[in-house]
Amino acid sequence: MVGFYVSAVVLLLWAGLAAAGRRLAPHGFTLWRRLLLGLVAAGLAFLALGGVPLWMRAFSFHSNPSLPLLGLGLVAWARVVLERDWFGSADWLALWGFGAAAGTVLYLHSLVATDLDMYFWGWERGLAASALGALAVLSIAGGLRAGLLLVAALAAFGLDALESRNAWDYVIDPIYWLLSLGMLAAIWLRAARRARRLGPTAAVHR
Repeated sequence: MVGFYVSAVVLLLWAGLAAAGRRLAPHGFTLWRRLLLGLVAAGLAFLALGGVPLWMRAFSFHSNPSLPLLGLGLVAWARVVLERDWFGSADWLALWGFGAAAGTVLYLHSLVATDLDMYFWGWERGLAASALGALAVLSIAGGLRAGLLLVAALAAFGLDALESRNAWDYVIDPIYWLLSLGMLAAIWLRAARRARRLGPTAAVHR
């Protein structure tokens, strides 16, 4: 678990350093500079702040990140460090939609149905694994690479890679949920602004 979490923190730091560095070097980095950024990120992860390493502070703040959230960090790392886009727009939309829907249902359903505990079914390993497996198959069959993150979540769930034994914690967490809501809101606002700009233009062409 510790190695798994440290690796995630290093990759996120690496991606952040690379994203900041790209502003200083818009034409990209050489391989050696990318590796150097990785070494710097590893050093920062173990940098002691008040006697506590940075990765441990991150762990205490968010000790059970979901696999989709960690996968998004890995995809972001690949985009800024390797300059590879592993996910298309449909994958990103599916991930934001899944995070928003799953988080809203699991975290807020008790406000509507006080006698129903959706979170309980995450403890039923067979049922939860079947549901997530079916969703992963449908996603991949539909051409979404994002479905691979559900496969990774199932593998991690089977190995008890996270502290939690509840299946839902492997696919959703509060940060992923809030990030998904924010990104969907941003997408909706961009679409609304585009529609307003195109509205007068469309009327003139008619």
